[in-house]
Amino acid sequence: MNDQALLDPHSTLREFLAQSDFMRHGAVMTDLDGTAVVEENGRAYVSVPMETGLKRMHDLGRAVVINSLRFPLSIIRTFGKAWYQITGAPVPVVSMRGSQCGRMVLTKAGAIGFEEIEAICLEPENIRAIVAGASALVDAGANELLIFFYPRDWTRGEIIWTPDPTRAQGVVSKYRSASQVISGGVQILERALRKEEVCMVFQLLDLPEDRAMAYQHTHRNSFFTHAGVDKHYGAQRIAKHLGLDLLHSIGAGDSPMDDFLAGVGLAVIVGRLQLEYRGRLHTVRIRDSLALGTLLYSIGELGSKVGARK
Repeated sequence: MNDQALLDPHSTLREFLAQSDFMRHGAVMTDLDGTAVVEENGRAYVSVPMETGLKRMHDLGRAVVINSLRFPLSIIRTFGKAWYQITGAPVPVVSMRGSQCGRMVLTKAGAIGFEEIEAICLEPENIRAIVAGASALVDAGANELLIFFYPRDWTRGEIIWTPDPTRAQGVVSKYRSASQVISGGVQILERALRKEEVCMVFQLLDLPEDRAMAYQHTHRNSFFTHAGVDKHYGAQRIAKHLGLDLLHSIGAGDSPMDDFLAGVGLAVIVGRLQLEYRGRLHTVRIRDSLALGTLLYSIGELGSKVGARK
């Protein structure tokens, strides 16, 4: 990524649109938190510039695909209605680190729902490893351990396990996104993980800073999906289903989890974090989600001109 790409992303965008076949075979794929949405005073929302950019992309017939760590119910509750109303069309979604692909849709009852396209769930050996790791931590006295897990059935939402029943109510209060909190021994966790298909597990040591050093050689937070499944994998799968070509597509992300940036033609890095990913054709950096909305609108303006010439 050269200095010019940092200073003038629109120039690089113009080059990409002229070089690629974005207007026929491409799409925009974006992370949510820290990328496509604004977070302010504990509230996340779609900004006016982003709304304008999304509407412009829809008018041009180019899909905007959400690729997020969030689970479908969280996406629906937080952004679903607003995002759907902008375009009035089903929204392609890659959720839970690439483990479930689908669409946000409007149900017959008028609510926002989710239709799965495909999912790849954790295998029994994955579950065994997660349970063994949890057991070792609990045996070492880490009662602050929390295991978040996300069933394939999107209506189940997020379930959290704590080994300490006395902490259950505090977990309910702190993590309001959870549909259910269960507590008890590791056997309770194992039973819950084995009774239904699970797409993703998140392990968190919810420790105060003064105790964190005791576990400095342990990953305090870890995501678990099926081997080989990540946001890049999910991007490839949904692109196949939608008939898109990632080489001719634009991706936007802000963190090391956004590995799909390495698979798109134009990678848009949002914010200041230094990432190792580079787009297959071009890479640019922009300031924030407001700038991303402006860039999307520019895609419409520049893309329509390029499309007319082609």
